[in-house]
Amino acid sequence: MNATQLNFERLELKYVIDEVVADRIRHQISGVCNADPHSTAGRRSGSNSYLINSLYLDSPALAFHEAKERGDPERVKLRVRTYSADSIATLEIKRRRSNVIEKRRAVVDQKDVCDAVRGIARSSSMEGKGSVALQEFSEIAARSGATPKLSVRYEREAYESHVDSYARVTFDRNIRVRPTVEWDLFPDDRGWCRFDDHWRLNLPTEPIVLELKCETAVIPAWLTDVIHRNQLEQTSFSKYSIGTCLTQWSQGSDVGASRSLGALG
Repeated sequence: MNATQLNFERLELKYVIDEVVADRIRHQISGVCNADPHSTAGRRSGSNSYLINSLYLDSPALAFHEAKERGDPERVKLRVRTYSADSIATLEIKRRRSNVIEKRRAVVDQKDVCDAVRGIARSSSMEGKGSVALQEFSEIAARSGATPKLSVRYEREAYESHVDSYARVTFDRNIRVRPTVEWDLFPDDRGWCRFDDHWRLNLPTEPIVLELKCETAVIPAWLTDVIHRNQLEQTSFSKYSIGTCLTQWSQGSDVGASRSLGALG
């Protein structure tokens, strides 16, 4: 992946679309966006994608998940993101205020993640510049009692604007989740629950999660055009919370499942 940006704030808009709309949007943005240069050839001709694996931490009572379920205007998540079995690990604090996302990150070796969360390892990113975020991550984890709860894996097709300082369009496919209590950052292929098996939307193809991301000051006109031309309807879509409810439901518990599973149609 490209050099890790450690601290930033951005606007993040999410939509659920199908392949027909995805093809149309890909064509519409071709004049202002390039494919993510670090993507590899995707499973569809002409597309680019890479694998993302996120390990989400939460309190014993799932406080971060419940904040999303209640629709709290300000909430936080802790996750550890990897891209392969031997990639670096990015520890990320994700705060949401309405549509505005603030992220603070630290980068460590995968073998050091557990110690880093416990506050006994340093960030290896950019000569230690991620150490402040790492300390904050470990403090939030300690206060909340957060431990591993859910692995989320999906394929991302990503495009970056070449006319703006920051704007991205991403298409997420083949989303799957697996409950866990282990510090397994890149699990094997067994035991995953696929979102695609539970979508209940009347779409001609399997749904895709579209994310439009930009700086918070002004939404680029071309992004606004994409929204209007495709009549996109914004949705609140949390892979972590939907995945938590989906795994609870599949294991015979319906606690909170109706609210987040509604995002699956």
